[in-house]
Amino acid sequence: MLTLAILSVILSAATSYAVGYAIIAPRDSFMRSKTGIWLLVILALSFIPLPPQLIGLDSAAPSLSSMAPGMNLSVTWPAALGKGPYLTMWAVTSLLALLAGLRIWNAGKPGWRASSATAAYDTSKTGRVRAMLVMADTLDDALDLLKRMEIDAKSAEQLAEELHRAGERFGHSLPESAGDVYRMVAAIVPPATASVVTRLLLEGAGRRALSTR
Repeated sequence: MLTLAILSVILSAATSYAVGYAIIAPRDSFMRSKTGIWLLVILALSFIPLPPQLIGLDSAAPSLSSMAPGMNLSVTWPAALGKGPYLTMWAVTSLLALLAGLRIWNAGKPGWRASSATAAYDTSKTGRVRAMLVMADTLDDALDLLKRMEIDAKSAEQLAEELHRAGERFGHSLPESAGDVYRMVAAIVPPATASVVTRLLLEGAGRRALSTR
């Protein structure tokens, strides 16, 4: 049980570090992808609360023992490790690991929270769309997001990297002709925005953006 208790603190700290890093990770990193985010959520829910759960398991030892004699030996809290100090150690190590993942020593430096190719703290409308486009499952989802967030042509240009990636991911969903692509996009977003979005999607799909006028 002592080994498990120590291991759970290590796993909690490691997961906290990963959470902190994911917040400031580059937008194109695995940690910011849909798969990476879901994996991180699962790990965080599994390992960060594990240490206090082990203490709770200790209180269940008598009932477990009545159901299976001898089982209490494996879940009884070690006398050499106080529960209070253990919880303090868990909280402190997890917090320090989170701050280390955030690179807290860079707080206040240019770029730490700015909107850039390697920053994650962009809370503008374009920044929110940038983060959500990565999680779009279909081209319709991506276009609907642009519509709901009222993205204009200028903002669409700022989303060039993400729309290129969307074109690459959903190229199979684009009509054959560029004109048809434009008409499909223009049915969802305003014409001026549709022109930019069409061009970026076609570029991402490796196709020539023909005139849509």
